[in-house]
Amino acid sequence: MIDWAKQHCGVHQAPSTVLLELMPDLREVIASFPDQADQFTWDVKVHMLMPRQYPCVPNWHTDNVPRVNGVQRFDCIRADLPMYLWLSGPPLTQFKYGYVQALCWHRFTQLDEHRGTPSGDFCWRGFIRATHKGIQSPKAGDFLRRHSQVYLDAGTYQW
Repeated sequence: MIDWAKQHCGVHQAPSTVLLELMPDLREVIASFPDQADQFTWDVKVHMLMPRQYPCVPNWHTDNVPRVNGVQRFDCIRADLPMYLWLSGPPLTQFKYGYVQALCWHRFTQLDEHRGTPSGDFCWRGFIRATHKGIQSPKAGDFLRRHSQVYLDAGTYQW
């Protein structure tokens, strides 16, 4: 079992070899990946969450839609190519057709709308997304994620 509290913040747009080099504790999860790992670009986010914090955008959105001058270009997507996500546990990601299960791979595309849900507890959460290289190639370097932002509900936020 992965101790997410002992991981660094994750990786950003890394090839599979670099992912495993920087986060060797993920080796077993990546070994269970249902596709060819070397054909994907990898993102990992590790969050320390408090109640009512969202680990990702709480509004309905899609992932990796190309932008031109800040405008999403849905005519440029590759819905024929997959993305996958894996969560260590709650809070779960909600898709239009339901919630994903923790500890298993979920296949989706650039057209599948989803949103984050708030944490109900103090917890650590690991998120892994694999994006087919035909959608997004790994970047040139500096793969280590420096921070993982959280989102707050403005109506219930307190300090």
